[in-house]
Amino acid sequence: MKGTYKLIDAKGRVYLPKEIRERLELECGDFVKLTEQDGGLFLQKVHLIEMGDESPEAVEAYVHAAAAAMPREKRVELAALLLEKMRKEEWKNE
Repeated sequence: MKGTYKLIDAKGRVYLPKEIRERLELECGDFVKLTEQDGGLFLQKVHLIEMGDESPEAVEAYVHAAAAAMPREKRVELAALLLEKMRKEEWKNE
């Protein structure tokens, strides 16, 4: 496979070309795992996170995966519950 050269921007971001995203079936909102491997970087699309990883990114990936598996009505119910809890916290902090 032919290599592609990309510049890392000031925030450490790298643009993945559309052709590569399409071949790997990567879409906006997908989660990927980055692993250092043999002096390089390995990128892998993930659907579930590893047990024991409690990083904010891993928790977010878990929530996204869980929500995607829920029926629409359940997602709306959960979103309403979370919004209500957030509003209560805001009132406590005022």
